[in-house]
Amino acid sequence: MLGTFVVLYLFLGGAGAGALFVAAVWSLLFHRTVTRTFEQSRAFRALAGRLYLVGFGLLALSVFCLLIDLGSPHRFFLLFLRPTASLLSVGSFVLLATLLASGFLAAFHALGWSAPSWARKGLEVICAVLAAVLMVYTGLYLAWMEAVPLWNNAALPALFALSSFSSGAAIVLLLVPYARDWALLSGWVDGLHRVHLAALGLEFLALVAFVALAVVNPFAGPSLVRLVSPAGQGPWFIAGFVLGGIVVPFGAEAARPFTGRTAPVAAAEVLCLFGGLILRFCLVLAGSHWLG
Repeated sequence: MLGTFVVLYLFLGGAGAGALFVAAVWSLLFHRTVTRTFEQSRAFRALAGRLYLVGFGLLALSVFCLLIDLGSPHRFFLLFLRPTASLLSVGSFVLLATLLASGFLAAFHALGWSAPSWARKGLEVICAVLAAVLMVYTGLYLAWMEAVPLWNNAALPALFALSSFSSGAAIVLLLVPYARDWALLSGWVDGLHRVHLAALGLEFLALVAFVALAVVNPFAGPSLVRLVSPAGQGPWFIAGFVLGGIVVPFGAEAARPFTGRTAPVAAAEVLCLFGGLILRFCLVLAGSHWLG
């Protein structure tokens, strides 16, 4: 029903939106701190430029995947030239607006453009709101399909949104050590680790809610069995997403204050990203197995 490039679109779009949301909210909070030093501001500006550029790049890649799946680029532009009241049309405009907002923010930092503080803050607020909507939309895109019982689940948008946020936070945490003078932002980085820990916990609760709602839906039963059974997507779903995407990163984040080691946490962030991709592939394959 849905091809590989659509799955990649859902993952890249969600992860890119998550990274942009983290970057924009972090920037808004950072610039409200009156105790920040000039050196910290310079270090954060360099980091923010990379974060916005990576987030923009991931969204651009998601659009590219969508274009490949459509086969004809003009069909994509028809979404803007002939908009409808459909969820797909709304999502397309949100994606385009997020691309524009993140592109301007990336350009401001990369090219050293000067802008009034109110303009930068306003653009970051817009970027954060659009990115949040886009994270939820990636789940709504599937949940809206009533013909597929496994996807038509009220908890799916929350699961995808939290997975996107978790993936975005993992991207940011992986990029931080490569920024100039990032150690000056160690307090903020520690805070982001704690937020990521909470997001992983909420993601697990969303997964439990998703499975519970699928269990009580008799029409979703065959697809749910395929999702968790060894003969279906079970090994990938349980090992790749549940353990690799949630449990291991949660354990690494929880143990970080006591170990003080960054390498295991970095490996866990990579697993978190891989788990987000596996989640989408498994759900699409299991749901597509349903033929009515």
